[in-house]
Amino acid sequence: MTVQLAPESSIPNGHHKSSSDVLQHIPSKSLADLSEESLTCLKNLANYPTPPTTDFGLVKQAAVLVALFQKEGDDKLHVLLTTRAKTMRRHPSQTALPGGKVDPEDPDVIHTARREAFEEVGLPLDHPSIHHLTILEPVMTILPLNSHMKNHIVVTPVVCFISSPSILNDLIPNPDEVDAIFTHPLKGCLTGILDGTDSEGLVEVGGAWWPHEEEYHSTNDRIGTTGEYRMHRFRTTHSPIKGLTSDVLIHTSTIAYAQPTTYSRYALNQSPFPILISNVVRDLPFHIDKSVNSGPVEWGGTEGERFKSSETWAAGNA
Repeated sequence: MTVQLAPESSIPNGHHKSSSDVLQHIPSKSLADLSEESLTCLKNLANYPTPPTTDFGLVKQAAVLVALFQKEGDDKLHVLLTTRAKTMRRHPSQTALPGGKVDPEDPDVIHTARREAFEEVGLPLDHPSIHHLTILEPVMTILPLNSHMKNHIVVTPVVCFISSPSILNDLIPNPDEVDAIFTHPLKGCLTGILDGTDSEGLVEVGGAWWPHEEEYHSTNDRIGTTGEYRMHRFRTTHSPIKGLTSDVLIHTSTIAYAQPTTYSRYALNQSPFPILISNVVRDLPFHIDKSVNSGPVEWGGTEGERFKSSETWAAGNA
């Protein structure tokens, strides 16, 4: 499927930076081999304004790195991903963007995301081929019913461009945190479709990693502690992109391509992340020391169904 790019100043939320060249911090030789599509995507992202700093109160915070690059012989941007180690307490064997908890000594979320990427896969902390583009609005983990409110995490995406993809060849997964390192085309998170070489080497349809009938993109609506939520899943060469990772990459792709998704993005009564985050920040102080019902941690369905959560941690755990 061909995606027609909108003009680089046409950002979905209407914001833009007033700059004659938003990529002027990147050496021209690092951009010379990019396709027009990739170049426009980078300009759209670099043109996206960093959101204002927000006080999230008692809510735990993390940052993830959306590291974009153009593969040799390709004409589109891909994103660096990992499969979390099966021994991890939270979200084992799930796809993730490099990232993790904001430490008190971190000067900003850019440092957090870059530090975590170094710790998890060895992406260099300081390299001339890694260029900062922007910071996106925070998203939040969506929890199943009967989860404790303190388990919410506000996650800030930090977007960068890797102009020399050869540095990815030297990445080594930290076995305590990462089982695999792989990549996926960003456009696939906008269209829900893969074609050409992007559709090769994917996990088997109906198999353990992709137990769905759909070819590339599957959704279902569920109800968690914050209300209705549409779970997106994208088929990859490894573990599927879903949950918070899919939310981040969907948003990144709409900014990069300056277009809405070609599929329905939200559940009928799904609230936007700023409202969900604001509500949790407001209410958490009144719940932080309270226990929750000891019943099963599960998702609700829009027709009143109940589905067991795949999470192994107990309700109320920090």
